[in-house]
Amino acid sequence: MNMVEDNQLVIRHINPEVRQLIKVYAAVNDCTQAEILERIVFEWHSQQSKSERPPGNEDE
Repeated sequence: MNMVEDNQLVIRHINPEVRQLIKVYAAVNDCTQAEILERIVFEWHSQQSKSERPPGNEDE
């Protein structure tokens, strides 16, 4: 299942102010709210993977 199919489930769990920002951002960028959510998730995952340190570099 992709983000578009699961959009309603995901959106219900988002703060109302954030939902409004997503709606405005989608309108300004001429895309759907589901596409904006997908971009947010992809960017978040990208930031998370950049912040992970490679194995073997643990502090002793």
